[in-house]
Amino acid sequence: MRRQASTEEDWTSQADPVLALAQKDLVFYGRQRDRARREHYITEIGALVATSSTVVAAGLHAPAWLTALIAGTAVFFTGMRQLFNPAPRWVLASQSRETLRRSIDRYLLLPPAERDTAARAALHAAIEDVGANELREWSEAQHQRAAPPVPGAQG
Repeated sequence: MRRQASTEEDWTSQADPVLALAQKDLVFYGRQRDRARREHYITEIGALVATSSTVVAAGLHAPAWLTALIAGTAVFFTGMRQLFNPAPRWVLASQSRETLRRSIDRYLLLPPAERDTAARAALHAAIEDVGANELREWSEAQHQRAAPPVPGAQG
């Protein structure tokens, strides 16, 4: 997942920079979750509509070009699903956001006097864990998507 340049005030200049960083990441993961959810629904509904329309068009003896166009649309949505695979991104962004939200809530439930170095370190560790988990999951997904090895020449 890419991070976009932020036009918001720099989190380092906030009174509680660790909390500001966590909240900034929370917004980021929320946007990524919503975007992946929309992409997932679009590809799934598009594939479903196009696939079922292909059958209907063929059953109604529609012109071959129309049936082929609808079938091509179904193939397009299937390819989009396989290429961009938004469902796992939706799950990962949701998990990341929920982990951060709970960490922020735990931090904010502390009385302001108890939000000391240890509490900030715990929140910072949660931010780092979410980022590391996201990177690990993304890396594993990329390795799974790698092209299978080409079989050697058989003689």
